[in-house]
Amino acid sequence: MTTLTLGTAQWGTPYGITNTVGRLSDEAIADIVSVAHEWDVTRIDTACGYGDAQTRLAPVARDFLVTTKVAGAGDVPAQLLTALRELSIDSVESVLVHDWDALSGEQRLSTVRSLGRAVDAGQVRHVGVSVYDESGVNSAIDVFASRGCPLGAIQIPANVLDRRLDDSTVLSDLAATGADIVVRSAFLQGLLVTEGGGRADHPDVAAFRTWAREHSVTPVAACLAHVRALPWAAQVVVGVTSAHELSEICEAWASVPPALADPDLASTDPDLIDPRRW
Repeated sequence: MTTLTLGTAQWGTPYGITNTVGRLSDEAIADIVSVAHEWDVTRIDTACGYGDAQTRLAPVARDFLVTTKVAGAGDVPAQLLTALRELSIDSVESVLVHDWDALSGEQRLSTVRSLGRAVDAGQVRHVGVSVYDESGVNSAIDVFASRGCPLGAIQIPANVLDRRLDDSTVLSDLAATGADIVVRSAFLQGLLVTEGGGRADHPDVAAFRTWAREHSVTPVAACLAHVRALPWAAQVVVGVTSAHELSEICEAWASVPPALADPDLASTDPDLIDPRRW
């Protein structure tokens, strides 16, 4: 069963192309956490690179299964120790390599060695990578296998426009081994659920919104129904700027059955579906 995971990028940075709020206030975070508890959202996603998000998460970190991310180009053991200190916990559920795609072969090997030691030390349960496409997934499979380190989690983008991995047998095979396949960018950083302006006016975004209206479903519900229907998805990370946004997402999640969006909505514009090009 696919579950919701609460993202925290906005807790420590003004993350998101549609974010008009900026870095969240203490009050906003408290309200968001309250809604998460109300809807039994038990997983939370953070990173060493999200400003002071981990420190702000610390008071409630023990209430969630925490995933954090580290930079393989840095000192991985030191970053993990810093994360545990900032979070005020002894271990986390998962640690992902945030910059896997940018690492050299030797950096990847060194990072996986460090992650394997962290698992052995009981600091983390699952280790893996955050990547952008199937080539990143395949390289992670190869390197982790070469070091004898189980690849337990992968975070990848997917949404109604980005359909590159919909039918991925690689992800399905990984999911069958028990690895957590985590979807990010379900709303394409908010573009799919924001009215007009900039990239939100892209023809492919407009086509999706027209399709949603014709099917009498909100954009939020359509986006969530799609990622819930991906056969390999275990979690979907959603970042919000208010408790109201999280309530809307949770209500849609609970009421809309899984359903893949029309495949004709798939975008072939890499400048739209890949935020690295923005």
